[in-house]
Amino acid sequence: MTNLDGRLRASHSDRDAVIERLRVATGEGRLSLDELEERIERTQAARTYDDLRAITADLPRDDAGLAMLGVGGIGGGVLELRTKHGEVHQKDYWVVPPRIVASCSSGTVKIDFTEAVCSHREVLLEATCGMGTILVTVPRGWTVWIDSLTTNMGTIKNKATDPGHPDAPVLRVTGKVGLGTLKIKYPRR
Repeated sequence: MTNLDGRLRASHSDRDAVIERLRVATGEGRLSLDELEERIERTQAARTYDDLRAITADLPRDDAGLAMLGVGGIGGGVLELRTKHGEVHQKDYWVVPPRIVASCSSGTVKIDFTEAVCSHREVLLEATCGMGTILVTVPRGWTVWIDSLTTNMGTIKNKATDPGHPDAPVLRVTGKVGLGTLKIKYPRR
């Protein structure tokens, strides 16, 4: 960790890493949505490593994540699905991690949980969509919660609104949609 002088200026990527940690902490139930919003604002205004350390000082630390900054790292498994202009598909049989990051500029990301194995009570999906499309298919019985999801001129459609089964996973969706589309649905019958 702390070979870095806390007075040194933080970069955009340093601030982005702290925001990711805050989102994970929110998905774990460590922070409320109000706390997340307040801490993201503080992170975006942070100038030094000491400023960033203060924002995550009360969160558990994971040496694999942000140890260089001395802030809580991102724990657990993470699936990252990113594309600029192409298509990325996660479907058929796969094991669901506790956190998924989906990002597209003008391409398409498709995530199909229908045949996936999920042992987590809650899964956090962090979606960032520019002009592209993120399409999420969840099995009937799953609960979908949209938290801190914003859009500029894009479209957010959650068609998976049936009451969830108490033993089924909860998919918590956060993020931002620019001009694109985020759609959450059930599989066709």
